[in-house]
Formats: sequence, structure tokens, C-alpha cells
Amino acid sequence: MEAFGAAATQKICEYDQSVPHTSLRLHGATADELRSEGVETAPGALVAGALRVISGDITATQSFRDKRVYIQDEASQLVALLVGKGSRLLDCCAAPGSKTAALAFRNPEAHILAAELHPHRARLLQERLSAPNVEVVTADITALQLGSTFDRVLADVPCSGTGTLARNPEIKWKLRKDDLEDIQKRQVQILKSALRHVAPGGRAIYSTCSLEVEENSAVIEQALSSHPDFRLLPSREELVRLKNSGDLVWGDIDSMVRGAFLRTLPGVHPCEGFFAAILERSA
Repeated sequence: MEAFGAAATQKICEYDQSVPHTSLRLHGATADELRSEGVETAPGALVAGALRVISGDITATQSFRDKRVYIQDEASQLVALLVGKGSRLLDCCAAPGSKTAALAFRNPEAHILAAELHPHRARLLQERLSAPNVEVVTADITALQLGSTFDRVLADVPCSGTGTLARNPEIKWKLRKDDLEDIQKRQVQILKSALRHVAPGGRAIYSTCSLEVEENSAVIEQALSSHPDFRLLPSREELVRLKNSGDLVWGDIDSMVRGAFLRTLPGVHPCEGFFAAILERSA
């Protein structure tokens, strides 16, 4: 209520008590092809090319097994779009790999380094990806030493997940407010480490699927306080660019912006709750 107001809070709570739809991102498959495999879809409402499953089991299709279609919420797809294009990209917390795959699809000539802390998740990430330009490494990004820097760095950090309660209802029974302090400390460490790997003139994108200020703007403030060579870019400008390029189809851009940040809210927007910030290093 304090963060978003009564009207938005009601919509968030209603969304979180409903069965969420399944959103898809295509990697060569088509809606007609999916229909022939028994899956009916409708166009997405947030980003171009996204599909929403109306009926059928997408995981039973050959398109899914061939990795030509991915299950991915539209807000998550939008975060990947914000990363943009470059020749060298780093995904700091890559598993389960939806955003990594999206980056590889949009940057087929780039070298993408996908780092994942847990070995079993790194193995699953490797199995899930079919892009030859992605190198998966099992590593803690806070300790990873690299000899070069990257044009674009994505820090999609582990978080409370309070923007995904419709899909993960167990969170509201397990999460405690005191947990946010520990989560935040880890997030600040990851973001500060990610910034070390950004090339001059390059960008880092920080994102969570959390609604909590402790995990979002508060993390950005702490990271910027010790990295004066970075500045916070207005997310609205990037959203307008995506709108003009046809990548973003949602009409009300201003509703997705809070200050300099991207902010989607379940029920207010046709997707899960995501936060993103764009940080640019001075050239």
C-alpha cells in the first residue's frame, strides 16, 4: 500500500490469487506450427513476438524439445531487450537461462559468457541452450577474475520473487521480512562485482522479479555510492526506443516507469512484477 497505492495493491493481490497464463518466446517456431502440435496461442500484450498459451501443453511439442520456443514471462523478455546489443556480453547469474537464450538470439555474432554459481544449475543451463556463441562457466561472480571487459553486463540477481507470487505461491508462506536484509547484501555484492566487468562506455542492467524497495532502488543506491564512474540512465528513454523499433507493443510507457527505473506490476501490467535499472560507465 505504501509503495504502490491502494488501487495498484488491489490489482496485485487479485493477480496473485489467479492462475497465471503461460507466455512464450519464439526461437524459430511459429504460431501456426504450434497450432499443428495442439497448442493454441494468442499474441502477447507487452513485447512483440511473444505468445500467450490459450490451450495445449507446450512442453509436449517438438518445437519445445528442439529449443525453438521458450517459456518466459513477458516482463522477463522485456528485461532481456533492455540489455541491447554488443560484441561481448556477460550474464552474471545465468540459470535457468531464458534471458541468456534471448541475448544469444538477438546477438548471434557476440560472445556471451554465462556464469552460474551452482554446478547442477550450470549443467541444466548448458543443456537448455542451443546457441553456439554462449560459453557457460560455473563460478561465483563475486570472485570471478576475467582478463577483459564487456559491452553489456546483465545482473539478474537472486531475489525474494515477490513479483511472481501467482506462479510461486509458496513464497508468501516461506519469506520473512528479516530475510530481505540478507538478500540485499548478496545483491549488492553481485551488482558491485558486475560493474567491475563493464567496459568504458558499456552498460550494466540490474534486474529482479521482486516488488521490494530493499532489493531494487536501495541496491542501486548502494552500488552507485562506491562506483562514481557509473551513472543511472532513464529507463523511459530505452522503453521509447524499444517502442519505436517495434519491440515493445504495450502503449502506456509511463505506467512502467518509476523515476529512472523500469517497474512492472502484476495485474497493472500483463506480466509478472519486475524491476530493472540501467547503469552506464563513463567512456
